[in-house]
Amino acid sequence: MERILRAEADWQEGIADALRRADRPIGLDDRLLPRNVDGEVTRDRYDRATFPPARAASTLLAIYPDDGGRLVIPLTVRHAEMRAHAGEVSLPGGAVDAADADREAAALREAWEEIGLEPELVRIVGVLDDVWIPVTNFELRPFVGTVSSRPSLVPHNAEVAALIELPLEALFDDEVLGSEEFSGRGFTVRAAAYRYGGVRVWGATALTLGMLAHVLDRFATR
Repeated sequence: MERILRAEADWQEGIADALRRADRPIGLDDRLLPRNVDGEVTRDRYDRATFPPARAASTLLAIYPDDGGRLVIPLTVRHAEMRAHAGEVSLPGGAVDAADADREAAALREAWEEIGLEPELVRIVGVLDDVWIPVTNFELRPFVGTVSSRPSLVPHNAEVAALIELPLEALFDDEVLGSEEFSGRGFTVRAAAYRYGGVRVWGATALTLGMLAHVLDRFATR
């Protein structure tokens, strides 16, 4: 496990190998699924067959070493005054545009637009399972990329207030993952969330991080 939590020798190939050998579909951590007050998984209320075709979206889990050698993933914090998803934490990503060559290109473009990560620095080493988001009807494809050294990142997008570097090791820390209650316009749900750097990460972002943790954990125990 240490090999893929810190920038040890061949760490990039270790992560790539874990993704190549991952069982599909990738296991989901049930704790991360939002539930209503009755304990029902909220996404089970939606019948996808009744929805129009989902809009394609992509996100990037960029992994690189920090100054201390820990492997980290950058997360974005939205401005608190935004109308939608104010203050929420997510991975760089968004809808696939007509000008994008493919979904991988969309993930790299979004990372450049949001956090200033130069696409040529990123080695795409694999992909996680798609995540359907019923409330927006997006089908999100999470790409995993590695960067050999810590990049110089600057939020470019007007929506991004700050960056947080989440250590990979935090995904395996039971003190980081805890049950939380979330409220919005007409809803209240409970779900496990990753708590780090003064923020809470939940929903589709947490599910995506949980898939990566599952893949890396399976690799470490084989």
